[in-house]
Amino acid sequence: MHVSSKTMKFVLTAVVLAAIVCTVAGKAAKTSRLAKYTTLCKLSDPKLSQCLTSLMKDILKHSKTGIPELNIPALEPFLIPEIDLKIFQGLGASIFGNTIQRSNKTKAFARNLVIHHSSEFEIYDLKVDIKKNEFFVDLSFPKLQIEGEYDVNLIMFNMPIKSTGPVYINATDITVKATLNGKTIKRKNESLLLFDTIDIKVNFKDYSIMIENLFKKDQNLNRALNDTLRSQKAELRKLTTPMIEELAGKMVLSMINQILTGLPLEEIFITE
Repeated sequence: MHVSSKTMKFVLTAVVLAAIVCTVAGKAAKTSRLAKYTTLCKLSDPKLSQCLTSLMKDILKHSKTGIPELNIPALEPFLIPEIDLKIFQGLGASIFGNTIQRSNKTKAFARNLVIHHSSEFEIYDLKVDIKKNEFFVDLSFPKLQIEGEYDVNLIMFNMPIKSTGPVYINATDITVKATLNGKTIKRKNESLLLFDTIDIKVNFKDYSIMIENLFKKDQNLNRALNDTLRSQKAELRKLTTPMIEELAGKMVLSMINQILTGLPLEEIFITE
């Protein structure tokens, strides 16, 4: 049978194209910038949890400096604009014998928080359910050192206290189990998984809080307040836990979103 040169050329071209397809099959759908930093994961991998945990650990090796190529910012120090300073909500009953009165104007916030050692956490487990847009993470922080500014407006000892000043919060051996829920959004030809809610459970071994100059004209009261905060740590733990959970929740949610904003799903997972 005679085969024309034109037909032969067509066949050879088809063979070359087939070889290329076979070569790229199983690789990322697009060139992944992430591949130089870690091993990518397959969604069908029965050990997907371990792969994702390893992947995230590899990324976090660069957490202090960030990864500019992936638009991942440095996570150290970490900044949080505001949290509810919940410890004030129960100080009246716990310390001052119900001498804190509530009103519609009562408020207690910590603002402009700078968190040190936020990049030093250890990830134990990480799971992603792409269909449900759900992300579970189990991690721990050896310690967190936080400094910021409190802003309170309340009535204490039958006198109005409207004050701002420095607040310092430290915690050690913090364990976090969190489930994040979000949505997959399209950005040009890419898919991003971003989270907007977090359900978090936090435990910690020890903590300390210091509030400076709450009573502007009476340093003796300031000293008495901080002495009480130190001496009644066990009693105040229930008040402190929601505050640390809110702090850790905002930090974990923001950290993961900052990482994922620079990482389209097409660059994280290998196509089958």
